[in-house]
Amino acid sequence: MSLFRRTNVPVLAPRADLTWASGAVFNPGAWYDGERVHLVFRAVPAGYRRFPLPNAGPGEPAYGFEPYISSLGYATSTDGVHFTWRETPLLAPGEDFDRYGLEDPRITFLEGRYWIVHTVLSTPAFGPGDGVRFGLASTTDFVQVEKHGVIGPSVRDKDAALFPRRIRGRLALLHRIEPDIQIIYFDDWDELLHRSAARWAEHLADLDEHVVLRPARRWERKKIGAGPPPIETPEGWLLIYHGVDETYTYRAGVALLDLDDPQRTIARARVPILEPELPFEREGDVPNVVFPEGAVVIDGQLHVYYGAADSVIGHAVAPLRDVVDFVLEEQRHSWTMPRVYMMSSDRGRAMRTIETPPPVEVERLHGGRPVLEPDPQHPWESRVVLNPAAVLVEAGEELERLMDAWQLTGPERERLRRAGGACVMIYRAQGAKGSPAGHAPSSLGLAVLTPTLELVRRWPEPVIRPEAVFHDLGAEDARCTKIGDTYYLFYTGYTTERPRFPSFIGRVHICLATTQDFVHWELHGPIPGDVNDVDNKNAALLPEPVDGKWLLLHRPIHGRHPMAIHLAEADRPEGPFHSRGLLMASYRYREFALSWIGAGGPPIALGNRRFLMIYHQGHMDWDGHREYDLAAALLDFNRPDPVAARLEPLMRPRGDIEKVGDPELGVDNVLFACANYVWHGDLIIPYAAADSRIFGARIPMSELVAALERRAAEEPEVVTTKAL
Repeated sequence: MSLFRRTNVPVLAPRADLTWASGAVFNPGAWYDGERVHLVFRAVPAGYRRFPLPNAGPGEPAYGFEPYISSLGYATSTDGVHFTWRETPLLAPGEDFDRYGLEDPRITFLEGRYWIVHTVLSTPAFGPGDGVRFGLASTTDFVQVEKHGVIGPSVRDKDAALFPRRIRGRLALLHRIEPDIQIIYFDDWDELLHRSAARWAEHLADLDEHVVLRPARRWERKKIGAGPPPIETPEGWLLIYHGVDETYTYRAGVALLDLDDPQRTIARARVPILEPELPFEREGDVPNVVFPEGAVVIDGQLHVYYGAADSVIGHAVAPLRDVVDFVLEEQRHSWTMPRVYMMSSDRGRAMRTIETPPPVEVERLHGGRPVLEPDPQHPWESRVVLNPAAVLVEAGEELERLMDAWQLTGPERERLRRAGGACVMIYRAQGAKGSPAGHAPSSLGLAVLTPTLELVRRWPEPVIRPEAVFHDLGAEDARCTKIGDTYYLFYTGYTTERPRFPSFIGRVHICLATTQDFVHWELHGPIPGDVNDVDNKNAALLPEPVDGKWLLLHRPIHGRHPMAIHLAEADRPEGPFHSRGLLMASYRYREFALSWIGAGGPPIALGNRRFLMIYHQGHMDWDGHREYDLAAALLDFNRPDPVAARLEPLMRPRGDIEKVGDPELGVDNVLFACANYVWHGDLIIPYAAADSRIFGARIPMSELVAALERRAAEEPEVVTTKAL
């Protein structure tokens, strides 16, 4: 990586004449006061020996060192490269909480003092890790230093760094409980130093809600951790961090975080900015390690100080402006997710593995051929058709009334009667890109098919166009539920009104339209209540009330527990809807860096307050590619946690026809469903593939429910939906 110019020899190395720093000198924190760089570093005396670690897993370090107790040393420089040592430790072990060492300092100057956050060990360094915490010390002159003790939680936690100013009036602290970087806020110094127990308990109770960054690429797949304290720039907080791959190679990455909300990532480089290359980075006590902890800006140059191979201290420099521009440019070439909430644990398992094959047989209808494709003769649907809402209307009085309203021909009517009913499909469609430049607004089209998804009639014009102000950028991804004699269509409205962030051209919210014949629609606009307080989508109304309340599934994109399925309730099907909070979040999967979920079609009532829910699983793999699968869950509102069981996945993209989409508007490797219904004992799922065409699948309903019930019986009931 040519962005940084490295000093080709260590700027600090062990000294034989200083016993406390004679074995290893590494992992430095740094601060520049306008005249001098202050460096606080980890130092270990010589005489330690290597020993094998018992029960080391594949890819994990196979050895440790003993005796191995670190102190913190101090050095200064006027040019950022040549340092003068203080020959006695700045901080040495001496308390119960740090009796086995002080490690990995980060320095922040804030409100008149230098605050040194560092790791403290009350048990041996290469033991089980039960005594690994982080503590705090402070000074005004690097001569008199006060130890404030442990300020972290009573769990293994490292890589903590204070922000150099308050954020929204509060002290902000990054930390790392593997494998992610989290953030915690404190109202004042007294809470941080003396009254933090309750704050940490609240924080740990829902840890995933406080994630700033997750591992996202192969080079950081194992874990990541904050490096130096974030550096404030006009574009955002510049965060340098370390990433560890499955060979335990340590590299340095970089991201830009929002100045007012550091949990929002503005940009993040796909590739590391520093990795082991020089001999002293590749060879040492722990080979192949670049571990940044200190960074200062001197005359526009960003100086980064890092531990190399857990033995010496390296230095690299680059223009700060070039680093910021590099991150922003990297972002333009990378698809990124908003913040994603995932379950911190899954009944004791940290991660799952994708199950294949699924526990029930899934049949692709019509040999896997599309049931609806784009029509080049209709400009509004000339490129892609996707994500259809659908309802089943069985043969009888209701179907006869609708066929009159649709003005079907005699053969079309007879075909639906022989089929025993109709699938009425309201599908999303896009044509040529228009305004804003490069954007193709979505319309909602209407088609009538047989219950097994054979096309009977398709309307040449959309039934809902992107014309109203609340969906002027598109009407998308509808779900339809029949209540009485009215069909309720909840859909995503994409609008130029009040975009959530300046970088977005619009925002998305949940809208409602109703009809009695699918041709004439009343547009109600954004649904009332609090569900649209943040960008929101994937809304599906349950077909019957539970305990007198109508329940709506939805998926907030921002706010608390984003990119997970939430539940809202209302006294009437049209709202106002008020959120009841999280219903279910994604598990973590070994195969993917990120995973998230959202509702499919309206859940199917099974009786006794139980429902079958089909939903989508979104994933981003370690190379930055997406995949969307379909899954199923059993909801039981007789339980404290209504999510009784999950089968993940039911379907994954298969073959080029499902994996490869339109070159301009398609999204490869995606299955997405907005509808499902039961027909002759089978669950029929119309679904889109690669955001380009519409297909159908059939699953024996009794087998699917039985598989979910078996899964529910296998796993103990655990309440994970606190807000319910």
